Amino acid sequence: MTDTTTAADAPAPTTEWNAALQALRARYPKIRQPILVALHILMQDPAIDLADVKAQGALHGTRITAATVSAAQRLLSRQDDPAAATGSTVTRPPAARVRRVAKADTPLDIEELIRGTVAKVSAKGAVDAERLRTAMRKAIDVLSAAVEA
Repeated sequence: MTDTTTAADAPAPTTEWNAALQALRARYPKIRQPILVALHILMQDPAIDLADVKAQGALHGTRITAATVSAAQRLLSRQDDPAAATGSTVTRPPAARVRRVAKADTPLDIEELIRGTVAKVSAKGAVDAERLRTAMRKAIDVLSAAVEA
């Protein structure tokens, strides 16, 4: 038999663990439970391996994935941000959108654009038609060989 730990056999979380998790839940009320558990584990050891995070999460009855750890790392990096730590609400203005303007020295020739598009569509149609003709010839050859045999 293998020696596996199930949710019923898992050790009960300590009160310190529960208190830290409740504090994180109060701080991030809209964040899912697995991300909070991964965040708590990463706060204890930021350089921990993914497999170890998953194992610790399993000990506490929480399934942790790589995406969960990634989300927890983003939260942890935001905690380390000095502006986020002071509660500063300084926002940057949105970046100005750069609009490309058509060059004034080259006139836009609509007729030439239409002719080019029609030529491309015609060329594609010709290639498709030739491919179909070739397939039909091969089918006729196979049927002829079958009838003669």
